[in-house]
Parts: sequence; C-alpha cells; structure tokens
Amino acid sequence: MKSLLMKTLIIDDEPYVRADLRRMLADHPEVEIIGEAATVPRALEMLEQKQPDVVFLDVQLIGGSGFDLVPAIRPPAQVVFFTAHDEYAVRAFEVNALDYLLKPVSSERLAETISRLLHRRRGAAAVPQPEKAFKRDDQVFIRNEREQRFVNLGEIAAVTSIGGNYTAVHMTDGTRSVVRRTLKQWETLLPDDLFYRVHRATIVNLHRIQCARRDSSGACTAIMAGIEEPLEVSRRCAARLKEMVDRQVQGGIGESD
Repeated sequence: MKSLLMKTLIIDDEPYVRADLRRMLADHPEVEIIGEAATVPRALEMLEQKQPDVVFLDVQLIGGSGFDLVPAIRPPAQVVFFTAHDEYAVRAFEVNALDYLLKPVSSERLAETISRLLHRRRGAAAVPQPEKAFKRDDQVFIRNEREQRFVNLGEIAAVTSIGGNYTAVHMTDGTRSVVRRTLKQWETLLPDDLFYRVHRATIVNLHRIQCARRDSSGACTAIMAGIEEPLEVSRRCAARLKEMVDRQVQGGIGESD
C-alpha cells in the first residue's frame, strides 16, 4: 500500500517564515520536510531533484513568482500556496492548488490543510481517479460582483448556464452566485463521479438529487436540494442519470408521474 508519509518542500524567500512553518509542520508526523528554497532557480533545481509529494509555495519569490514554478511541479504532487497576499487566491485555484493559506497561519488552519492532504493521498492510494481539476473534497473559490468566498465542492447542488460566459452556481443552502465561467469550463473542472451534465444548460450534483419526475409526455425533471424550481433533464440523459444515481446514492432516484 502506498505510504501516507508526505515528502514536503517549502519554497519561501523569508528565512523566518520557513523556520516557523517547519516548526509547525513538526507537529505532523505524516510530513517529512525534504528541503527548502528561497529563489525560483533554486526551487526549480529542488523540484527536479527531490520530486516532492507536497509543495508549500509562496507567491512572491526572489527571481520570479510562485506561479512560475507550478508547471515544474509534477503530478500527483499537491500545491499549497502560503502567502500574505489574498489577491492571488483566484489564480491559485485556477492552477488547482489544494489550499491557500494566509500568513500568519494558525496551527488549527494548518491542521485542516494536512487533513485534506492526507485525505487526498489516501484516495489516490485506494482508487485511481480520472484527471480533473477539482476533486471531491476540494473547495472552490467563487467570485462575483457582490461577494467572494470559498465553498465546499459537495455543497454545490447544480450549475446552470445563464447565457454568454456566465453561469449560476446553486448551493444546497438555497443561495446562488453568478460567476464568469462557462458551463463547458465547469464540465471540464468538476469530477465525473460527483457531477453529471443532464442538459445542455445544466450540471447537477448526483448526491444532491432528491428525486426525479417524469410527466405524461415523458419529460424528466430533477428536484435538487436547495433549489426551488425543478431542473430540466434531457431525454437523452434521463436513463443514464437514473443509472448513475441508483449506483451512487442509497435508494436511487424515485420516479413519480
């Protein structure tokens, strides 16, 4: 079985920050620190030589940006951005960072990150997953004109197209955020084992379907947690959707006329 020990590289241009993070990580026996780097050139060398499982990465470095290093971090290594600047959060999640920690980070917040890293590592050891930008336990950064926040992927009930490059993200608590991202982009990002495109304008969370209904004409709709109006399911997708939910959600989808 794959070891859960995580070979970890710290990349930050401030020695006292590296020392503080190293001290905090010492409380987590699953973490093995295999090196540190302060500059982009040195970091590139260490990434090539050490091939870490986890990289704690600052954004602003000597000789460049932490984002310059992302292409050199080989999958399945996980990236945790560790920075004093919150304005880079959107870009960090666009490159599929596992987490985004703001300095100074608390021991409790760091423990959450380690827990997520271990969960991801256990999952990778148990079942190979298709390559998608987001995984089941990820958080997604949602930004629109009114707000910006992190949401748990599993709390997204559905994503619907509202025209152009915009989509609505429907949460299970009944809230909705309009974001600048196409449905096709969401389809590429979201994991196939949790989300399914049921209509040209709709992606649903399979675990948030309460039931499906078919009317006398054969048209199918899905009732989703947190969404008042039923969502249309195309005829082509209806049978496949029921199959998937029957397999993944206890009790499956109930049908009613």
